[in-house]
Amino acid sequence: MTYIEIIKRGNKEYYYLTKNIRINKNKWNKIRKYLGDKKPSNLEIKKLTKEIEKTIETKEFTYLTNEDAELLEDIKEGYKDWLKNTPESVKNKFYDDFVIRFTYNTNAIEGNRLTLRQTALILKDKVIPSGIRASDYQEAINGKECLEFLKNYRNNINHKFLEKVNEILTKNTDVVYSGRIRFFDVKIEGSKHVPPENKEVKKHLLNLYKWYSANKNNLHPFELAVLIHGKLAWIHPFEDGNGRTARAVMNWILIEKGYPMFFIPYETKEKYYFLLEEFDKNSLKEYVSGMLRLIIDQVKSYGHKDKKE
Repeated sequence: MTYIEIIKRGNKEYYYLTKNIRINKNKWNKIRKYLGDKKPSNLEIKKLTKEIEKTIETKEFTYLTNEDAELLEDIKEGYKDWLKNTPESVKNKFYDDFVIRFTYNTNAIEGNRLTLRQTALILKDKVIPSGIRASDYQEAINGKECLEFLKNYRNNINHKFLEKVNEILTKNTDVVYSGRIRFFDVKIEGSKHVPPENKEVKKHLLNLYKWYSANKNNLHPFELAVLIHGKLAWIHPFEDGNGRTARAVMNWILIEKGYPMFFIPYETKEKYYFLLEEFDKNSLKEYVSGMLRLIIDQVKSYGHKDKKE
């Protein structure tokens, strides 16, 4: 994406036409064209954008379009600037708000009955709303604890990591084998997908770890994150909490790569399940693109500077 960037020097504002370009698989560079101290017209911006893009070699991604990859890079850069220039008190408030929204949405997708307001009362105000189920309350507490764990985890994806994430998310609920890779077969209600037999689960997980190691520096981080999510949902390695575990691990990858975290909005549940079916059919470009469409607008909630084409 090409956008106008305003840089202040003293009391004056200077305008630049800015574009993030990919140099190689893991490195991006920002190019700027100085426009002067007066804001250019839309016609001038379009003309200069075409001139810049003519000089850039096209770089292809496995599943994302170049335009989507540039958009994600702009988001990463904006998020980095926001972290650097925002007071800690404000960042903490944004993070606390994200924890509430992530926890509410990821749990609601799986049938948790708490409202967004009730989730906020539990996590922010430490109030237990009347009439709620004990398991719903516990899942809210667990969601916050899981994000705290992921923020501080600096290792690799393996059995121990996945079991810890699932254990945190499902502890003190009705789940019998919380945090334990399943040794029995399961079915997914309302889905055509039949998860692998229990005797095949660990083999599929080992293949997932090998795939991750082989691709973590080759795929775009967003591609990597949502594909890991899809693979975990397909394997369904636990008695319960598989969707929540997959969405949590997806966010861990984004954290590791310097991107802001996202949640799947509960209101998009039907579309989200459709995209998982696209993954099951190996329609991976449609799946990756669709996942991006579900979450891309959330960047506005972080207070990043607007970037205009």
